[in-house]
Amino acid sequence: MFYLPEPIFVSKPWGGEKFKDIYPSADAPDIGEVWLLSGYPGKETTVFSVDGREYLPSNITQKLTGLNLPRFPFLIKMLNATQWLSVQVHPDNSYAKKNEGDEPWGKNEMWYVLDAADDARIINGVKDIPSKKQMVEILENNTLEEHLSYAGIKKDDLIYIQAGKVHALGPDSLILEVQQTSDLTYRLYDWGRDRPMHVKKGSEVTNYRYPVAEVKENFTEFRNDYFYTYKKSFENEEVRGFCILMTLEEIRIDEFECRKYFPVIIPHNSAVQVSGECIVMELGRWWARHGCD
Repeated sequence: MFYLPEPIFVSKPWGGEKFKDIYPSADAPDIGEVWLLSGYPGKETTVFSVDGREYLPSNITQKLTGLNLPRFPFLIKMLNATQWLSVQVHPDNSYAKKNEGDEPWGKNEMWYVLDAADDARIINGVKDIPSKKQMVEILENNTLEEHLSYAGIKKDDLIYIQAGKVHALGPDSLILEVQQTSDLTYRLYDWGRDRPMHVKKGSEVTNYRYPVAEVKENFTEFRNDYFYTYKKSFENEEVRGFCILMTLEEIRIDEFECRKYFPVIIPHNSAVQVSGECIVMELGRWWARHGCD
């Protein structure tokens, strides 16, 4: 048994037309995000079982994961930009639970670079900002751009963006984003676009001591408390859940063909036979210990 979600296409001021080449139903001219799998309230992706039944992830979270979580744990997106995204930072679990109402956790995330132009870059951290006080002054004076650290990225890089790391995605890359299911983003700088900033909260959650996110080049495997993920070419091998397979090519699961760049959910008590290259995403140990705090 496995499940396939129906993606949601999200227009953004920095979006473009690349997703038209990947998903036939992506017909808007400015799509920047594809929400491939989401249990976020009000923005859930419908999931379908192989026998055609339709569900919302929030209604079958325990059936899929085997855990009594307050919401489906992973939010999975694809991103592609024609302009820089806003410079932003996310809160950790304790800050989110204290300051954001009913949010069960914060937002740690990782990016896997599916494709990138030779000159593709991200913003990875800030420099010469030692404290919240200095950050507030810089944000109020609109001079954050002078303190941004840039880094080149290439295909098969994995970037772990821990809560508190200031970051932004630049143009000309295709990114798989996997995060705790949260929509908490504090915008610090927006390249002249007229959108709200989050000076107080953003300055409070920024990690000033260790500002740079971890980058793994030529990713094959990554593990921490939130995520265990690896890339593998399967040859009619058994895969057991709970896990999510992100297809990197057309693959076969049991007797079914699955298209490229789609997530496949394997429930915790299920096993399937897989042939083809995928990224496998599993829950880190944090979820069993703290998911229901």
